[in-house]
Amino acid sequence: MYRKIDFHAHYLSPGFKKFLKKYFDDYGDGVKTPAYTIDTTLETMDKNNVAYSIISLSSPHVSNTNDAGLTSELATEANDYGAEQRKAYPDKIGFAATLPLPYVAESIAEIDRARSNHATAFTLPTNANGTYLGDPGLDPIMAKLNERKTIVMLHPNEPKPIAKDVNREIPTPIMEFFFDTTRAVTNMVLHSVFTRYPNIKFIIPHAGALLPVISDRIALAQKLNPALTDDQVNMAEVMATQYFDVAGRVLPHQLPVLQQVTDPTHILYATDSPYTPAPQVVQLTKELETSGLLSEATKKMIFYSNGKQLLDEVK
Repeated sequence: MYRKIDFHAHYLSPGFKKFLKKYFDDYGDGVKTPAYTIDTTLETMDKNNVAYSIISLSSPHVSNTNDAGLTSELATEANDYGAEQRKAYPDKIGFAATLPLPYVAESIAEIDRARSNHATAFTLPTNANGTYLGDPGLDPIMAKLNERKTIVMLHPNEPKPIAKDVNREIPTPIMEFFFDTTRAVTNMVLHSVFTRYPNIKFIIPHAGALLPVISDRIALAQKLNPALTDDQVNMAEVMATQYFDVAGRVLPHQLPVLQQVTDPTHILYATDSPYTPAPQVVQLTKELETSGLLSEATKKMIFYSNGKQLLDEVK
């Protein structure tokens, strides 16, 4: 097997487990909370030849408490847990710190605190209880992350609001996560987040969700709304310059489409463990390793060298 770096792996701190139990009855976004200890991560790494994993919280975002103090406390507890794992396994584990969005002062303070605890990156939800990335109110947080020259991993959440009587038999992560990632990144383009904060290296999950498909269509928005500037609809530039992980099932269709709009040096391996069960992680990894749709050189880049270079750039 190829040596790998995992850019989309999750952990569940004790406080986050309690949050999921209290607010979602252990079914956050309709998904049963998986059993987890750090051994879960280490076993997944061993079975898939992963040399290094950057662990982060999954959805639902801690902002679902609807309280700035509680949200901040949960983010702090989760980040301290992540820092403990990084300290215990410095050669194997890094962590992406959670921020208590949409609360600005609390998030800025947590950026400094998490970096002092050697956070490898940060993770931001596509929406924090209805406040979407790209919202001008979040600009001070983006400015702080830009100042720190960070990696920022985006993670989808259930859309807010969501149509409860449409497709409700389909679990939220299957379809709505793709829509919310697409919605949030488009809002970020509309508000020039990627151009105004060039020191942030954004990682867009799940092979870009629907963005590779609608990238050309976004540019047509100017035909209907001439007030839009070129920068506000330049999704093609974002697709060419930002990073994408391959969490989930990306073959045979999605990854080849992504490769048409971004450079292969910007694609990163991901397991989505433990929300993707261990046997399926092995299966999906084997599909990537053996696929005839990817060249040997591309596989080596996706699995390891792209990630190594990205981490080296932000040290």
